[in-house]
Amino acid sequence: MEKRKKTSKSRLLKIAVCLFMVYIVYSIVMQQLEIRERKMLLESVQQQCQEQSEVNKEVERLLAMSANKDYIERIAREKLGYAYPDEKVYIDSSKN
Repeated sequence: MEKRKKTSKSRLLKIAVCLFMVYIVYSIVMQQLEIRERKMLLESVQQQCQEQSEVNKEVERLLAMSANKDYIERIAREKLGYAYPDEKVYIDSSKN
């Protein structure tokens, strides 16, 4: 009878150890999947950050140009159709 109790306890211990090992392996696999997912998200955010940085540089360049008097004058002439008061503007109708 004592032998039976020992083998029964030994089997329960082996089963418990096996279940614990399965749990550990499962936990590690799930963590690895989450790490991979987070790395992909991080790469995506870094790419967006890089793109936004390039957009910001372009905006800064345009702002720096807008402070230039020649640039402002050119935009006023080309986009807005402005001219100096004593200036005569000729429009080439053959372009149409």
